[in-house]
Amino acid sequence: MVCAKIACTSVAFYSLFLYQFVVAFLALKTEIKWLIFGYIITFGLFLGFVFTDYFLSGIRHYPWGYYSRAGLLHPIYLVINFSMWLRCVYLLYRTYSYEQSLSSRHNQLKYTLIAFLIAMPATIDYIPKYGIDFYPFGFIFALSFVFTIAYAIVRHQLLDIEVIIKRTLVFAGLVGSVVAVVSLMAFVSQDLLTRVVTIPEWLSNVLAAGVIAGVYGPLRNWLVNVTERYLFQRKYDYKELLLKFTDQVAIEISNLKQLLSMTVERLTETVKLDGCSLILLNRDTRQYESVAAKGIGALSLTLADTEPFITFLRETHEPIGIDGTLSKVRFPAEVTSRLDQLQARLCLPLMLHEDLIGVLCLGKKKSDEEFTKDDLDILQTLAGTLAIAISNAQLFAELAKTNAQLKTAMARLLLQERQATAGQIAAGMAHEIKNPLTAIKTFSELLPERFDDAEFREKCARIVPSEVSRIVALVQALCDFARPAEPRLQPVALSPLLADTLALLSNQCVAQRVDARAEGADRLQARADPQQLKQMVLNLCLNSLEAMPDGGQLTVRARARAGEVCLEIGDTGCGIAPEQQARIWDPFFTTKTHGMGLGLAIVRQLIERHGGRMTLTSAPGRGTTVTLTLPGAPAVEARHAECHAEAAE
Repeated sequence: MVCAKIACTSVAFYSLFLYQFVVAFLALKTEIKWLIFGYIITFGLFLGFVFTDYFLSGIRHYPWGYYSRAGLLHPIYLVINFSMWLRCVYLLYRTYSYEQSLSSRHNQLKYTLIAFLIAMPATIDYIPKYGIDFYPFGFIFALSFVFTIAYAIVRHQLLDIEVIIKRTLVFAGLVGSVVAVVSLMAFVSQDLLTRVVTIPEWLSNVLAAGVIAGVYGPLRNWLVNVTERYLFQRKYDYKELLLKFTDQVAIEISNLKQLLSMTVERLTETVKLDGCSLILLNRDTRQYESVAAKGIGALSLTLADTEPFITFLRETHEPIGIDGTLSKVRFPAEVTSRLDQLQARLCLPLMLHEDLIGVLCLGKKKSDEEFTKDDLDILQTLAGTLAIAISNAQLFAELAKTNAQLKTAMARLLLQERQATAGQIAAGMAHEIKNPLTAIKTFSELLPERFDDAEFREKCARIVPSEVSRIVALVQALCDFARPAEPRLQPVALSPLLADTLALLSNQCVAQRVDARAEGADRLQARADPQQLKQMVLNLCLNSLEAMPDGGQLTVRARARAGEVCLEIGDTGCGIAPEQQARIWDPFFTTKTHGMGLGLAIVRQLIERHGGRMTLTSAPGRGTTVTLTLPGAPAVEARHAECHAEAAE
């Protein structure tokens, strides 16, 4: 019975310790309070098992052996045990689902999670405690858990046991060597030399100590090299891994935040460091700020541009450290003090041309080895590549920001241009709206007096709705033009579209004595956004009207050509000088005394979005013709659009 109680309490602490392992492995500070609560509860279970029979109440005898009997409070023990286990699985799965698949930590999490899931069926061992004759073979799943964790440790470095193994082997080799030297010296001095000359024991010990002192250093280095070469060659051959890091991280990743986090993580794992951090120049404040860290460094650290540490790196372009050849350099006291604050053994400048854009700080190796000259050569090459990668990522970020600002500005200017054009059209439509409003007002004023006149009522009922519909159509046409719309390509019948567009300009054409007409548009369809196509034609017609202040001819001609539809908007105005024709497509270039110079630029942008093109021919005093070439509508879609147009008429 005592053994059964010890076994159950051991399992309780086993679950608690695994929970603590998961909390530490995932660095979950928010779980610490629950971990403390778990310790309190588990200690209470321990007291309950030891001093009462409420958890285990006796022994049962089964054909296969003896097993403890569950007591009254044993289900509480199960709930607490399972809760901690399920919490571990949940925390591991949550972190695993967010971890990037490129990192080695992703594999560590995967196999740890698999191990916990494999171990869960081991709970079948609790079944016999409740009187069910079931052989407890859950130990198989528990062993599988151990083997899976061991595989994660060896294959994916879940724990840094290679450092422990390495030190153990080196220590064992040194101890064995010392024993061998002492034994050899004792044998030589006491057994062999005594036949010729008598040697005191103390002299034999002095000779042994001298031999040990002479061979200790070379022997230790030889043992370290042999251990690394034959046991940890792949894990510590990080030259190849650093080159791989350069290819996969510094070159392929253009997102600055991802580049920085992946850099510190990969370097820490690859070089087997206690930690790594990155300090970057903030070009707005001209200060150097810690932007990424793992294991060492404070993310809130900010260094001034005139900081001695920064000034030294900027002027010398050389690394700062306390290992190898760098340990012989006498750095200024302010520099070494800052190095200690950063918890770094090596700091590499990230130079771009002559500008220091950042500092790469590396902590000590977990093996306690120093950074060698070969390490410095590789790491300095990596720092140069990393500086270029960071600069490129910053340029990408600035370019994306500038591009977004340009898009916003162009959208705003496009809206302003559309609104200005809509205002110009609205002024010309005032007369068109005024006429039907006058007719409606007249009928409404006469209606009380002539209500009994049947002929007047019939005329009023016919004309007033017609005039209202006319106003609604005019207002709707103006709203359709002014409303920004995403291009929705569809078959568009050109004849009604051109007729509606010229109708919007009819009042202005009459005022300027301009004869406007549309030709060749019957039964022709283009694949376009009807509202944007109307905007393009309308903008070009307005340009033509402004070129003919004293009257002239405005012609909008449509024709089909090899699966395309061409719209020619021609006028007999003043024309455009040859030296100006090369610049008319440029935004904000205009030959007018007023306007923003965006009309043709907007039309060209819209036609290109439609997959078409735009050309212009002009001569001073002979007018201008602009040709819009659009994709023609397929026959089936074109016929469908034509039927809709006929139905609308």
